[in-house]
Amino acid sequence: MISAILTSTQRQAASLRIALIGKDIRSATIAEDVALGLKVGSVIEEVRAFGREIEIVFDDGVVLRTKMSLRGSWKVFHIADWQRKKRGAAKVLIQVENLIAACIDPSEVETHHDFDPRRHPLLGRNGPDLSDPKTDLDLCVELMVEYQDADATIAEVLLDQRVMRGIGNVFRCELLWTCELHPWAKVSSLSRDECRELVSIAAEILQSRHASHDRTLAVYGRHGKECERCTGQVRVTHHGEANRVLYWCADCQNRHAGTSSSRYVTEHDTPPGVHPAEFIYLSELERARKSG
Repeated sequence: MISAILTSTQRQAASLRIALIGKDIRSATIAEDVALGLKVGSVIEEVRAFGREIEIVFDDGVVLRTKMSLRGSWKVFHIADWQRKKRGAAKVLIQVENLIAACIDPSEVETHHDFDPRRHPLLGRNGPDLSDPKTDLDLCVELMVEYQDADATIAEVLLDQRVMRGIGNVFRCELLWTCELHPWAKVSSLSRDECRELVSIAAEILQSRHASHDRTLAVYGRHGKECERCTGQVRVTHHGEANRVLYWCADCQNRHAGTSSSRYVTEHDTPPGVHPAEFIYLSELERARKSG
């Protein structure tokens, strides 16, 4: 049987991916003291399984790590079903839309920032916060134009906290689509005016009162679907040294496509027409078969 090949943790992770990936948190409760809280409105990007551990990765770079006891497990419920359950053993509750993911009787629960060397404080002080109306946007533009690593992609630079703050991964994908920029275009290929356009659009959206309430997305979470601008197909891959999820339209995001950097690039790591959660599940199944 297929279910016998995968471990219990891998099967739980597969269920969580189907229920959670691409959805924003409506509410979250952790019955443990943790370093970082989960923010309402943040989007779930990945679910990883390692041994008896499951990590849930959010678009703001926060990771929730749970280690299962022998009796512990992650389960997904419809809200109405969950309300009829005894909830005492649940240490983590995450609600998305009409579903609740509950981590029951884990042996360890912690949160931390996902590894991203560009966000490390030892590399320099943080840049301006684009969500602050008083932010000096010209400084952000200057930091982009003078970016030390000329081969870095614009997709990487947008998440570099030394250049500007406030751009999460979901917003990064949407911003690149809005500006029709190829995600792997070298930052050095952009003119000062193009950098200013990018920063200005980002600041305008982030400073809007409605920024956190408008969940209509053009590309993020829409792998395999039709692009609303060009009717091309939205794709998904992982990109950058931190290996973050990246959605884009390969047909219309072609500005500076000829300058693309091949560093840390995987062209398409999820085939078209396949849900990312399904692809991960089948990949794990194949590895389990080969190792078994």
